[in-house]
Amino acid sequence: MSEEKFTIGIVGLGLMGASLAYALRGFRSARLLGTDADNLVCRRAEAAGAVHRATDDTREVVAAADLLVFCVYAHHIPAILAEHARHLKPGAVVSDICGVKTPLYAAIAPLLPEGVDYVGVHPMAGKERDGFENAEAGLYRGSGFLITPTARSSPQSVELMKALARHIGASRLQVTSPEAHDALIAYTSDLMHIAAAGLCVHPHPAIHPAFTAGAFRDCTRVADINADAWTELLMDNRAHTTASLEQYIADLTTIRDALAAQDKPALRALLQTAGENKREMLQR
Repeated sequence: MSEEKFTIGIVGLGLMGASLAYALRGFRSARLLGTDADNLVCRRAEAAGAVHRATDDTREVVAAADLLVFCVYAHHIPAILAEHARHLKPGAVVSDICGVKTPLYAAIAPLLPEGVDYVGVHPMAGKERDGFENAEAGLYRGSGFLITPTARSSPQSVELMKALARHIGASRLQVTSPEAHDALIAYTSDLMHIAAAGLCVHPHPAIHPAFTAGAFRDCTRVADINADAWTELLMDNRAHTTASLEQYIADLTTIRDALAAQDKPALRALLQTAGENKREMLQR
């Protein structure tokens, strides 16, 4: 792969893919190609300068890419690779930004040709609103960025993804295995979205903005959720997420029982533990 001809292909030009494209301008002087099933999105992405060229011909982008990044729902990726993997360049690197890694890699590993590398990533960024129209170059600035190589990933490919993360402004990089990623993300992301959704399934019927402050805003922010995407994510990571959810339910039950029994020492001890744990997490 020569620096002069380095080409990045982005599959999916929604919020995450188009934001990545904007943020990658200037990276390795790369040519940015984008593909999306919606030709109107392709035309808008090209006109807005998100990519140098956009097309609904996925084969064209796959064949040209030195680095191919999937920014679509995980269940679409194996089907796309099954159709187009034979067109991948020798020496190309394939990546994805999906929120669950282990089942995805198991599905696509048999589809990757010899000489094509894979390194998954997961930028910890996003918005409540999806779509190309909500994309922005600064979406990933200051974000966490998880890199999930497999046993077959080369050190050079891992370094490429680290350089990409730094270029788009990510500030907290961590290399981890797909399995460790899925176990931890069940707590830090999946459970947080479940908690926010649970708070908004049965809101108080008399809710009024005057009764809300930062706690309400912070605890419910991600309840304005992409139901299709998160149904898939939670199902794909259901074993880890269910374990985190069971612990959360048990802790909530303990708090409820302390309230019902008017057990102030027990309630205070629970809240004290939560506060100490939060402060310890912030110091890490």
